[in-house]
Amino acid sequence: MILSAIFTLSTIGIGFADRLGVEVDDRPSAFVDLAKRTREFQNIGKGDRTPVDSSGWPKGDCFTVLFDNRPAFAWAPPMDDPEKLQPDMSGEYHFSFSGSAQVKVGAEASGSITLSKTSYDPRTNLTSGTFTLKKGAPALVILEFNQTRRTARSSGSDGFTDLHVIRPGYPANSKQTFDSAFIAALKPFAYMRFMGWLDTNFQAGYYGDKGHHLIHWNERTLPTDAIQGQAGLRQGTHGIAWENVIELANAVQKDVWINVPISATGSDPSDSESYIYQLAKLFKAKLNPRLHVYIEHSNEVWNFGFSQYIWNKLAAVDEVGQGKSSLNNDGSKDQEQWSRRRHAKRLYEIGKIFEKVYGKGSLNTTIRPVYAAWTIQPQWYSEVLGWMKQTYGDPSKYFYAIGETGYFNDQRAGKTANPAEVVEAMRRDSVAGIGYRRKLKAVANEFGLKLAAYEAGPDNGGGNPTNIGNRILANRSKAMGDLVVEHFRDRMFGEGVDLATYFVLSSAFSRHGAWGATEDYRNLKTAKMTAISKLLGGSVGTTPAVTTRPSSTLAPPTGLIARAFAGGIELRWKPTSGSTSTVWMTSGGNFVVLARNLTGSSYVHRPLKRGGTVTYYVVAQKGREESSPSQQVQATAR
Repeated sequence: MILSAIFTLSTIGIGFADRLGVEVDDRPSAFVDLAKRTREFQNIGKGDRTPVDSSGWPKGDCFTVLFDNRPAFAWAPPMDDPEKLQPDMSGEYHFSFSGSAQVKVGAEASGSITLSKTSYDPRTNLTSGTFTLKKGAPALVILEFNQTRRTARSSGSDGFTDLHVIRPGYPANSKQTFDSAFIAALKPFAYMRFMGWLDTNFQAGYYGDKGHHLIHWNERTLPTDAIQGQAGLRQGTHGIAWENVIELANAVQKDVWINVPISATGSDPSDSESYIYQLAKLFKAKLNPRLHVYIEHSNEVWNFGFSQYIWNKLAAVDEVGQGKSSLNNDGSKDQEQWSRRRHAKRLYEIGKIFEKVYGKGSLNTTIRPVYAAWTIQPQWYSEVLGWMKQTYGDPSKYFYAIGETGYFNDQRAGKTANPAEVVEAMRRDSVAGIGYRRKLKAVANEFGLKLAAYEAGPDNGGGNPTNIGNRILANRSKAMGDLVVEHFRDRMFGEGVDLATYFVLSSAFSRHGAWGATEDYRNLKTAKMTAISKLLGGSVGTTPAVTTRPSSTLAPPTGLIARAFAGGIELRWKPTSGSTSTVWMTSGGNFVVLARNLTGSSYVHRPLKRGGTVTYYVVAQKGREESSPSQQVQATAR
């Protein structure tokens, strides 16, 4: 492996490893290929968008902000963070793309980056090179592409395709999707929620508006898109591709909690072309069958600040207006009530579609729908579930849990409160939330459902810069870590919460929130992450020691071939002299080690699944030195 993670287990454990999940967010980007999360391509000197092709690749000269992990408002001081912390992004980056261009570093980042001479190979139409970000430099990289040519015969300034930027510590031709340290940080949790990664709170527009009415399956984000979630590429290109969500879940081997877009098509289980049916089909085909899928209809559909609220309300009004709707089957004339009922009805429909795809008996076992509403309105839960019972039968037959939030905020703190006083104010808010939680637990018990917190943790957001320095420092204090333990142990799980989602794994700290358990997923020795480790029974590591190895001079194996035969696939290669060989393989997810320390020049793999295509490569190993990968080969198991 290129990255190694060293863990020191806590000796003090509480033991909620099967109940505490985490909202997935990544700071810095979790992708080995950082181009997957670069900002959109823009015209040089103008800042407006560069025209792109159907996959999102630029059709002209352009620049892009590859990443900007500086503290909030570093671009327009003063910074919110008094300690000015940022992830260490220094090191050597390998880049390549199809086509040719004059590559240069954007002016704002030029003093921190050394760009090597790029090379263009006309035989392969490939440009490649490296750049190095200095230690201690601002965590900002901007690349410009001038005089672009997609092919050697292009007339010029027509862009390029297939940009890859491989982060430090990985070989230039790495095919690994996610950073190993990111996978390690997620593994101790019970499950992963993907609301933010999926960009669930996208601007859905108004129900019925042309271009905003519905999202179809072929409009979703694709793993082959130039940038994940590239705005405007297609109607449904919001957030990370579902295929990447599944790949991460399989790599971490943890349950997933997904949020279905508000405008996704599909209400009838017999409609096999709908977005939701195809989504269920993808999860059934690709997700490890041992893993569970928690399903939420959008996110906070009750929240007046999100476009999904008005979209859902207008859809409910339209449905009632067309007649014969179940939403007003008791004579209700309250549009807000129709809206709340439609939200629950949509979750019911989504669950039934997933059950159709997964098979009888999967609902509330493998497939686990969670009905989430507004925590401070327990009566809404009771009213809607009562209506669902009268209309569709016992909710425990099709819903797994009801969902609440479990935040504790700093609104009770004074405007000049020091960090300790901020934490104490948040402790008081934590205690104040118990009353609502007990009411919601009673509702869950009444309808035979579990109680889940779809989001929970410290809340210092809102966008208010007042006393922001002390509010940030409070989140780095041991006292905050102690409060995290106290809140989840005593006032969440201790009050009957069955599942709780810590919001979020990693994030920047600013006036918009100091949500992250860590500010860099490669650093797990933070006060809040240490607290989470205790809650999980001491299964979270302290600091994964991410080691960047120097470029290897060890030549990779050559001549790799794969030959399928009945019951297996035979691999042969020419090994590097004086070394052993390691075989890597994938059948669609991350590459994993198939065999190590091989002294020969062949290996027989016997895949469990027939008919699947397997991809292989081999690396040479000599002591602690590892070569770059050989060429890849594929074979289909028979």
